[in-house]
Amino acid sequence: MKDYGAHLVVDALLDAMVNMDERRKAIFVAFHDMIPGTTYVKPGEPWSPELRRAFARTMEEIKVIIDERRVGPRPDFISDLINARDAGDKLNDRELFDQIFGICGASLSATSRAAGGALYLLHTHDDQRHQLMGDPLLIPDAIEECLRLGSNGYFTFPRIARRDTEVGGTRILKGMVVRPSPLAPNYDPDVFPDPLRFDVHRKPKRILSFGAGPHHCVGNILGRTTITIAVTRLLARFPKAHISDPKFTPLYGGAVGELRLQSLPMRIH
Repeated sequence: MKDYGAHLVVDALLDAMVNMDERRKAIFVAFHDMIPGTTYVKPGEPWSPELRRAFARTMEEIKVIIDERRVGPRPDFISDLINARDAGDKLNDRELFDQIFGICGASLSATSRAAGGALYLLHTHDDQRHQLMGDPLLIPDAIEECLRLGSNGYFTFPRIARRDTEVGGTRILKGMVVRPSPLAPNYDPDVFPDPLRFDVHRKPKRILSFGAGPHHCVGNILGRTTITIAVTRLLARFPKAHISDPKFTPLYGGAVGELRLQSLPMRIH
């Protein structure tokens, strides 16, 4: 999965979209590999020196990229963001920096995680996969179902209740820490009947795999397109590919709550 993600994400996102050279790509890949460490630090503990250096190098490189694109715009996504900011768009300097930081750094792990989840679902549901190979026009909707059911992970964000209340029959007292999961609505049976069933014909709408509202991922179309192309090409090139171990049990790593598939042992013939 690391090799597959490297080709899919690094080559597609950093090379094709951002026109990065090998030196610059190495900086962002190193940052991507260090991100999980941010979630294993206990309260009050500092980040490791390696993590701090990776963040510092990435932040400095983004500033250089912004300066370069302002002097010499290129036909890439970052130049479009910068030009929109300089033309009076609503992005301020901090927002511009954060968007580029998220696209070039965090999107590396998010896209590869989602691609791994899609491959695992498709190759553990042979009947569904064969339908896609018979009719590739079903693949975009099938990717949405993959994103709904097994995309990035089960992150939670701590919030503090400002008053006594009740949600779904559960009492929440003022001052209590509440940790909602943004992906929980993807399994809401009132919206998605039989939510744990994988169905490439479901055509799920309003999934929250890329967030929503002001927190909707700016790279969601790019991520969806990258995964769709990758799955389409893989199914066409290796129609007989299958998981080599019938008793295979997936192992996940990465950040806390992240579904970063460590490996997917496959035979292509």
